[in-house]
Amino acid sequence: MAATIVDGEYLKEIEKSRRDLRALISSKNCAPIMLRLAWHDAGTYDATTKTGGPDGSIRNEIEYKHAANSGLTIAIDLCEEIKARHPKITYADLYQLAGVVAFEVTGGPTIGFVPGRKDSSSSPEEGRLPDAKQGPPHLRDVFYRMGLTDKDIVALSGGHTLGRAHPERSGFEGAWTKEPLKFDNSYFVELLKEDSEGLLKLPTDRALVEDPQFRPYVELYAKDEEAFFRDYAESHKKLSELGFTPPSSCFKLAVKNSTVLAQGAVGVAVAAAVVILSYFYEVNRRLKNEIDKARVDLLNLIWKDKYSATDLLRLAYASQFSIANSHNGDAGNSTSTDATTKTTQCANNNNNLKTAIDNIKAKHPTITYPDLYQLAGVVALETLGGPKIEFVPGRKDSQISPNEGCLPDGKQGASDLRDVFHRVGLSDDKDIVALSGGLKLARRADSEISGVHGHPTGETLKFDNSYFEELANKKDSSLLTLPTDKALLDDKKFRGYVQLYATNKDAFKKDFEEAHKKLSELGLPHASFFRSTLEKSTLVVKNIPVAQRAVGVAVAAAVVIFSVFYLINRRRANKYSLNQFQ
Repeated sequence: MAATIVDGEYLKEIEKSRRDLRALISSKNCAPIMLRLAWHDAGTYDATTKTGGPDGSIRNEIEYKHAANSGLTIAIDLCEEIKARHPKITYADLYQLAGVVAFEVTGGPTIGFVPGRKDSSSSPEEGRLPDAKQGPPHLRDVFYRMGLTDKDIVALSGGHTLGRAHPERSGFEGAWTKEPLKFDNSYFVELLKEDSEGLLKLPTDRALVEDPQFRPYVELYAKDEEAFFRDYAESHKKLSELGFTPPSSCFKLAVKNSTVLAQGAVGVAVAAAVVILSYFYEVNRRLKNEIDKARVDLLNLIWKDKYSATDLLRLAYASQFSIANSHNGDAGNSTSTDATTKTTQCANNNNNLKTAIDNIKAKHPTITYPDLYQLAGVVALETLGGPKIEFVPGRKDSQISPNEGCLPDGKQGASDLRDVFHRVGLSDDKDIVALSGGLKLARRADSEISGVHGHPTGETLKFDNSYFEELANKKDSSLLTLPTDKALLDDKKFRGYVQLYATNKDAFKKDFEEAHKKLSELGLPHASFFRSTLEKSTLVVKNIPVAQRAVGVAVAAAVVIFSVFYLINRRRANKYSLNQFQ
């Protein structure tokens, strides 16, 4: 269908629909089923095929008759009342807005809502939604397929604090909490009780307590409702926007109105612009100098020991994969620096490398460990003949280490390989195969480090596509081939990329560069914004020898910066509101 045009009139209709939904949900106590409607319309998304998701297709007869959607015609019919009064709004937007309002009405967090979804007349095949009778592997299959994480799984499961199960719909009966029309953290409190008399615990609920990766989140949310609200709002927003790119008309309208606001305070903006730009320029200059010096130290380390390049690359990968099982509030932005844990986990055994990195860190204390690890990976790739990958700083240190087992295990197959990559948010098979081609450089298989001996290619210190050539052609039986290597050939989806990269070196280099950049910037907040802001601030300040002579530039810069900061801060706080687009 044609793209949804989000103009002023559309946004007014959204605001009116929000009011009507609030009145409807409050009067009929239908928040739980509205939430279920929003969830089930969005929860069919497949990140690999880019199909399903919040597109309003659940209104199609073939889809609402799926077993998992039993009873949802009640919510669909209720939404038709709103749709009749506001026909301009798409069903896709209406269903997700209904879910957002349902949480607000029941005391839940304010969830960001950006309109502009397109309706779809086609529906995905049955079987994409969670089955309440299944355990952790099934839950992960469903959520990882959408590109979501373990934290998202647990946080979104907290939606069961609302509503009850009906035997005619699911085969189960009962409420999960004592107050099924109040959104709070009681779902997790009850889960941790051995006996919650009269309350429902499905197999998928029990899985959250029994699985060692899920349970820490359950325990966190049971004792910290604020943490649950924060993570739930974030996860629900991700779910409601799966496969959705806000239309440019929406963004242009936001910038236009933010610009008007900024222009109303030109006097303040001029002074503020000069201060802000100067600050970013100075911060950028100092940090860039430290990074350049650290880069030289890393090159010296590699020149002294050529094999340290592969170890540095391995360190960069291990650092990023570790965020999958980290449970602290800023897990996505941090990497554990706990020496004992890092050096005793099998995939990280290399005390000499840790000492060398610590020495470089001591010389450049303003650079965080995770930034240093990723810089090391970038430098290592360049020295091995790989692509020159742009480095963006901004990662935060953490003293909390993840559980062992979050790194790829060479003894496992395709399913485990996907699980590991999906846990960190990389759900594209292309990324998995391309990065495997870089991991072969990081696999200096030493029995003291990994328990195996050998190397997957003949050229152990050269970045090229020989790993895929060896896999596809099996020319040298003496080279190391692990179960994870064989999985790339045995799995049909993986094999297509192996064959492509074996015959097309440029395609591999291009895809690897893109995938490595994704991996290295996992959890890095607003990486593109950070990069562009530093670049623009440097360019502008260098051309302002005297600030007073550049009032015109400063005003323009102020408008842009204030507009972007306005949007970014709104986004970070998860407080998108319709007013900011009007």
